[in-house]
Amino acid sequence: MALPDCQSCPQLDIFRRKRESRNWQHHRTEIAHDDASNSGTNAFLETGCDIFIIKTKARKVRECPKCQTYFIHTFQIPGLWWEEYCRDPKGYFGCEDTLDTEGNVNGFNTWARFIVKDVKRNFAEYEWYKVNIFTRWLPSTKQTILLLFDLPSPIAERLPIQLIGDPDSQSLRDPFWIYEPLMREIVRLQDTAVAAIATQVRFLESMRTPLQTRTMPNYQAFHDLTRHTTHVSETLAVTIKTLGGILSEHASFIGQSTHASQNIHRRLLFFEHMVQGLHNRSHSNRERLTNEIQLSINVIAHYDSGVSVAIGQAAQEDSAAMKTIAFLTMTFLPPTFICAIFSMSFFNYSPESDSWSVSEKFWLYWAIAVPITVVTPLLWQYWHRFFPSQRVEEAKLA
Repeated sequence: MALPDCQSCPQLDIFRRKRESRNWQHHRTEIAHDDASNSGTNAFLETGCDIFIIKTKARKVRECPKCQTYFIHTFQIPGLWWEEYCRDPKGYFGCEDTLDTEGNVNGFNTWARFIVKDVKRNFAEYEWYKVNIFTRWLPSTKQTILLLFDLPSPIAERLPIQLIGDPDSQSLRDPFWIYEPLMREIVRLQDTAVAAIATQVRFLESMRTPLQTRTMPNYQAFHDLTRHTTHVSETLAVTIKTLGGILSEHASFIGQSTHASQNIHRRLLFFEHMVQGLHNRSHSNRERLTNEIQLSINVIAHYDSGVSVAIGQAAQEDSAAMKTIAFLTMTFLPPTFICAIFSMSFFNYSPESDSWSVSEKFWLYWAIAVPITVVTPLLWQYWHRFFPSQRVEEAKLA
């Protein structure tokens, strides 16, 4: 069954290093679909070169069945590498021997993935750097093929010499030699990411709110920076695990190899310690950020507590004033009430006889005043029962 044609096959960006002169050659080419079924690694290689670097886009390769077939046959990429679960993890490492038709080892493949999060100066901008590498090492010729998928620009710009350096023939006898310069780049990017987080945390610490003022903290910035710090710590933890897998596999290889392999192993151990240090530093950044968030909450609570105390003191002053008013009311209300009653038209004072006379209709005053006095508090009580006042939160929801 013929495979469907690819509509947008990715170009292969190829770097070759000459074995004798150590000079690099660079060219771009299309994928040779016609030879994919019959081609192997040897058909791609040139005997005069010892290092081959191929840069392309993994997503476009995955979308084209013919491109996948070409990479599977030419570079012996295992089927599990193409699975969905290998596309988005934060990191992994794997390796295997490849065999020829007679069952002899004809190559050693490794594949690894690293993720770095680069946080920009403002909290909202960031960028994910994904390093997806597949290597094939041929023990018979000591040639190495490096497949670099979706390489981020900070690393792609350093191809080839600044990225991998100038490995000698002894280093090329070790299939893990590429991970030493690769980890150097990963550590450089991770160090930049951790330093950027530390700078932002230091900035937030410098903007700390004094206890005497109530300035609303920038909780959005705290949230964004906490999220970035969590992601950076996660990528560092996965990088430590991935590097541990590389060291474990390399330890089984180093026993039968040269001093160059021992030096590579020592460098990888060094980078493992560096990544662990960066992970601890990232954890420290997160603790500092958590402490700063807690401090901002406590500052606001302390200020609000002071405001509550001031409100209480003002309420006490108001209460004292109300007591004074109540005392004056109690002092003057009884005489005022008595004076009001005797000044009504129901009473009549005759100076000639120096006597008081009370109207026979005086009972009307009590007939009206007493019921109104009784009804008024009852009406007030039932009014608040049937029409209760809403709380502030309930009024906002309504």
